[in-house]
Amino acid sequence: MFEPIVINSEISKKELSYNEILKFRVLPTDKIPVPDVVLSFFDSMVMTRKNISCITGKAKVGKTFLLTLLNIAVLNKGEFQNTLKSFLPKGKDKILYIDTEQSDFHILLILKRILDSVGENKIENLLMFNFDAIDIEQRRNYTKELIYNTEGVGIVVIDGIADLIYDTNDIKESSIMASDLRKWSVEKDLHIVNVLHQNPSENSKMRGHLGTILMNKSETVIQITPCKENEDIKIVDTLSTRNKKPLPFAFEIDENGIPYISDYQFESKPIKKMTKKELFETHKIDIVLDIFATSSDLGIGYGQLLDHFKRAYLSKSSETLGDNNAKDYIKDLIETSYIVKSKEDNKYYLGTAIDIFS
Repeated sequence: MFEPIVINSEISKKELSYNEILKFRVLPTDKIPVPDVVLSFFDSMVMTRKNISCITGKAKVGKTFLLTLLNIAVLNKGEFQNTLKSFLPKGKDKILYIDTEQSDFHILLILKRILDSVGENKIENLLMFNFDAIDIEQRRNYTKELIYNTEGVGIVVIDGIADLIYDTNDIKESSIMASDLRKWSVEKDLHIVNVLHQNPSENSKMRGHLGTILMNKSETVIQITPCKENEDIKIVDTLSTRNKKPLPFAFEIDENGIPYISDYQFESKPIKKMTKKELFETHKIDIVLDIFATSSDLGIGYGQLLDHFKRAYLSKSSETLGDNNAKDYIKDLIETSYIVKSKEDNKYYLGTAIDIFS
């Protein structure tokens, strides 16, 4: 009765090239500069070019007001209200702001608040788009088209990243979205800030598989919460970061709807004593440089290396170290190319990884 369905089992695949794959190898001799900083909180870099980040919080907590504050800081350049610092260079200082949730009226309110704060000359570097009332595929395609074809963009804001896919709990769709964001940021040498709501029932988990994947893929995940003593004060903290964790800060909103850094005083927490491993990670570059201060070209034997390491560790951390821990840390330094062993004379030399920090 019915015609049989013929399934073509041959899947067309692009032929893999070994040389193509080798382009992605990272060598210890590579010269990789420190990433260009887009935004810092105090003296801690939070967003860098060729990276993505997330801003998260419960619904209606004030994420858009935080974005307004960050946009004002980036457009002003330099230090802003003793808390935020922006470093976008001329020619790479435009902001592409895509909103997927609000009406034209509310987006215009945001734009006017930023205009009132930065002035007409600087507002030209902010390009705002409303992708609320269009379908999902259009929204995603338009976003990519803007990223790839707008000249001079240094930072992209997607206020509503969940609206670029059909289902935040679809792991395949979420993985593709996160991979695209990373690809776009690297290929166009910019930073992409994504706004994603938290689950209503959990403290800090972002929604769906998309939230889990973006938590892992993001350079920094920033959380906004209301102050327990005064909900008009919004607390901005870092849930995770690949960089030094910045101090939290707070902001409030004035009678004109413009956010500003608050003078809210955070309770000081007792300083936790660092473990020996944490001390090692903190001081390892200085320790290695001390070890080879007078013998970087001559090399040293293992016994001398062990002795020098323990002395340098004590000097930098004010903590003594036993042989077993010292040997473990030396092994770590060798595996990460901070120290190299010569096959010719079996001596140890200053490694190539140090060049990155020189």
